[in-house]
Amino acid sequence: MEVIEANGFYFPPGFSPEMPPVTTGEYQRGDKIVHLKFPVLTKKKVALLAGYLKEKRDKYLSGMPVEKIVHTLDKASRLWLDRKYPYRKLALKIIPVMTGLSPGAVDESIDVEMKSSLKEDILRALKSETGNPFYLDDFQYSESLNGYCRAFGPRLIVSFFSGNIPALPHLVFMRSLLIKSACLGKLASGEPSFIPLYLKTIEDIDPEMACSLAALYWKGGNKDLESAAFNQADAAILFGGVETLTSVMKRIPRRVTVLTHGHKLGFGVLGRNRLNYDALDALAASVAYDISMFDQHACLAPHVYYVEDGGEVSPKEFAGALANAMKKMETKMPRGALSPGEAALINQLRGRYEFRELNGEDVTMFASSKNTGWTVVCEKDPGIFHASPLNRFIRVFAVHDIFEIIPALRPLGPFLQNAALSIGDNREKEFISRLGEAGVARITSPGNMALPSMMWHHDGIAPISSLLRWCDVEKKENDYGIKSID
Repeated sequence: MEVIEANGFYFPPGFSPEMPPVTTGEYQRGDKIVHLKFPVLTKKKVALLAGYLKEKRDKYLSGMPVEKIVHTLDKASRLWLDRKYPYRKLALKIIPVMTGLSPGAVDESIDVEMKSSLKEDILRALKSETGNPFYLDDFQYSESLNGYCRAFGPRLIVSFFSGNIPALPHLVFMRSLLIKSACLGKLASGEPSFIPLYLKTIEDIDPEMACSLAALYWKGGNKDLESAAFNQADAAILFGGVETLTSVMKRIPRRVTVLTHGHKLGFGVLGRNRLNYDALDALAASVAYDISMFDQHACLAPHVYYVEDGGEVSPKEFAGALANAMKKMETKMPRGALSPGEAALINQLRGRYEFRELNGEDVTMFASSKNTGWTVVCEKDPGIFHASPLNRFIRVFAVHDIFEIIPALRPLGPFLQNAALSIGDNREKEFISRLGEAGVARITSPGNMALPSMMWHHDGIAPISSLLRWCDVEKKENDYGIKSID
């Protein structure tokens, strides 16, 4: 039995003398036991920490050149992409115990998140959302304004995380640093171990930058602690379900800028012209990857794949190829452990489809034989979107024409997130426009659903520029140290 000691929190350098007492949570899975330490928090302690972060932000982070910040973040990502990096190796031991995800899935998750967090993509994201990253450093000339502009981030961002995707919360800390904002994160109960390790990486590279970062865990619904954090905040970024977000937002002052990321749904669409035998295996492998990443627990994951009739390969044949690809994926990247309730739901749904199939309905189910590892169901599109029970359970709906699915998607507009398309003819442009109108926030290709770039407008929101406050100078007299406007 291997016992692993780790922290479920991160305090910035210099705050350690204020360290409160800690409790230890014990988690076990297989031959590993994780002892995770959590601080005993009070309203006063959270308020003190928030004040400390703002003070250090004003002293260090606010004056750091954006190029230096980007360099630090790039270096941190490259360290985490190194499979010999001690913090990564530790995370690969802890996170599977905490989440039930397989080590292979966690390994892939870290790679996905860090590969999209390198210098080139960071700079592209900054340029995309600000026009000029140096607006974050000082006033810069704007030709369109015929004046000077500067962008300011909040002094303190408070973020509440969800634990469905390992490594994902690092993006909030990255974006906070890029706009020179201190960040206090509330860790998710399901996965509170990655962020403390990631922030320790930032500290190892640049301790002054790390002085503006902290991560804590407390049980959700603690009004005193939540109010203590939000009363100090200038902005909040919240992840979670509708009920959680509704409850938390009641404790956020109106002056605070709030970005919310609730539960979302994804799907895929394959047009008849993409369904041919030569490309079948590759296409099925791409779709299987989308389904298997994060075991469908990510908002980016597909719940349904719509497959058009009339191609060389029928929807049922595609479902069979997808089943073979899912079988291979299970070997390469095994699905995580399920709770008894999750397993029971999958078995219940399998039973319903088996009964329908035996009853002569036009339904075909392919499934892993020895467990609930994966399930592929093919049937005619019922005209209603069916959310998956997750954990690699996918429905393939056969449609006569891809445009027939639009009416079923429209009522889900606020919840639509990610769509993978492979149409292969001149209908694609109009179809993409229809999906955008219906509420879809991101459209990509099969195999790329779990791989958004830093440029992605998360949930249709510009995650960096939405937090900025701008100051424009249209003054012509040169009495403030800026080059005069002609």
